Amino acid sequence: MSLYHDSVLAYIASIGSLNADAFAACFAADCELNDPVGAPVIHGQAGAHAFYSGIAQLLSKIEMRPVQVNLGGNRAAFSWTMHAEGKAGQKAESAGIDVLEFDEAGKIVRSWGFWNPGPFVAALS
Repeated sequence: MSLYHDSVLAYIASIGSLNADAFAACFAADCELNDPVGAPVIHGQAGAHAFYSGIAQLLSKIEMRPVQVNLGGNRAAFSWTMHAEGKAGQKAESAGIDVLEFDEAGKIVRSWGFWNPGPFVAALS
């Protein structure tokens, strides 16, 4: 495995941990998150932390499974499925594609999430 493949796996594990600190630690200090693509861009580790804190507070558990990971240079593109359970036991699932760009330390400098979170979030509300 490569540093970037390991970084993808760490990113996926951080999502499953429901820990915003672990999620933010996957990103470089000056990162940009585009999740989903078309939403306002989120900047920096503090932005990543706030973003994931907002998601994690809705959930009692979440599992993101990579379907296929493709690496090229300092980027990774991977398809995924996600299954979650809300605090009151509601179930939600989704699928999408993430593209991540890394720095030389394997931290995410840019991410693009291609998915529709609307039905996922609605199922958890």
